[in-house]
Amino acid sequence: MLRCALCEASSRTVLCTGCRQLIVPIEQPCEVCAKPMNGAASVCGACQQHRPPFQRTLCATIYQSPASLWVHELKFGGRTDRAAVLASAMLPLLSEVPGDVPMIAMPLHTRRLRSRGYNQALEVVRLIARWQQRPYLNDVLIRSTYTAMQAELSEKERRSNVRGAFTVRKPIGHRRILLVDDVMTTGQTMQAASQCLRDAGVEQVDALVFARSG
Repeated sequence: MLRCALCEASSRTVLCTGCRQLIVPIEQPCEVCAKPMNGAASVCGACQQHRPPFQRTLCATIYQSPASLWVHELKFGGRTDRAAVLASAMLPLLSEVPGDVPMIAMPLHTRRLRSRGYNQALEVVRLIARWQQRPYLNDVLIRSTYTAMQAELSEKERRSNVRGAFTVRKPIGHRRILLVDDVMTTGQTMQAASQCLRDAGVEQVDALVFARSG
């Protein structure tokens, strides 16, 4: 018998039934970027006007408490155990993705990686790979330019901040990739990384994130 990764109650799964209910799905996400929407449209205005280089976004929940707290603890608090919470919430989304599609964790620049000590997205990817026997590629996509933290910038500044920040360092050899991150806010980082993969010959990039900001 396992223990719930949040409340530590006995559980047959990573999250017990009660804690799993804390992860609320987005009721009407944009089919492309998963941004919460209202109305009859299936694709948000921004994605209709400028189609992102990724095909779609699979997202577990909205970026609000308590999900935002778990992300903050994982990213900035050294709580690598929180990766199990995020990964568990993202597993059901993968029923839509063939098992042979490799995952790539959103990379960190080496300077930030040394400071933090780990890549939170890679921690999540490793768990998903282990639990579902899914392939993942490491050290293929790198963050070659050190940039300011996206959370500190406006949307326009974020776009400029990550432009040209990624590099594919060796042949990928796959037509489709699942690009994984903890949170999508404006989507500028995901767009920049996806465009880099597309430029390297990947035909389809799908985004997989734990949470999406409103």
